[in-house]
Amino acid sequence: MNLVSACGIAFSAVFLLLAILAGLMELITLVFPERKSTVDEFVVAAISSTVASVYPGSRVTNIEEKS
Repeated sequence: MNLVSACGIAFSAVFLLLAILAGLMELITLVFPERKSTVDEFVVAAISSTVASVYPGSRVTNIEEKS
């Protein structure tokens, strides 16, 4: 076996492995879709105004829901 054919086989094997992994990732994202944010814009406004009234001059930069 010469060097060119060994490199070709290795390239093909890596390409096949990456294609299988890409297909598996696609399947996983179809089975487990991304959750949509449940934080409403009215909730964001209420939290921001409350924080601004309790701590004048401050602002809310990030709101995360714990579940």
